[in-house]
Amino acid sequence: AVIALAENCPGLTKIYLQECEDITDAAVIALAEGCAGLMTIDLSCCYNITDTAVIALAEGCAGLSTIDLGQCMDITDTGVIALADMCEGLTTIKLRGCADITDATVIAIAERCAGLTTIDIDCLDITDTAVIALAEGCAGLTKIWLNDCENITDAALIALAENCEYLENIYYDETKVSATGSQLIQEV
Repeated sequence: AVIALAENCPGLTKIYLQECEDITDAAVIALAEGCAGLMTIDLSCCYNITDTAVIALAEGCAGLSTIDLGQCMDITDTGVIALADMCEGLTTIKLRGCADITDATVIAIAERCAGLTTIDIDCLDITDTAVIALAEGCAGLTKIWLNDCENITDAALIALAENCEYLENIYYDETKVSATGSQLIQEV
């Protein structure tokens, strides 16, 4: 059905496929090839999606601004770095629970997607280095999810407080942020 949609609706700009467990790389590749103007795609909980699909989106949909890959367990740095390289207009990216995403991806996003306003990196094995890069490279951040990022400390929150004046929401349960760090971010 998605392949037929891609072939017959070249003007498609948004598609929400969250929790469509039967969606495969082939369907996403068809969207990337047939809908070059795609700006928003939600693939969260589409468990059959791999880097192959993400790279196809990066190559075929350079105007992509919003992507949700939450819980897509086969996504790695390779796919998301390609996305950052080719879709510099990204404003929202959600990578919640993508266990193979590392600091390298977050730093690539920070370096190439300066207009980013929203990022969800819950449950990732990232460090302060990645969040500091985000704070310095994406000063327009308004929302960031860091829950269950066990390597995040006060240093990350300090960088966000110092660099992201538009920050409205930050979620950081189950991190190494101290009471002092929490107080600091609340004062901003």
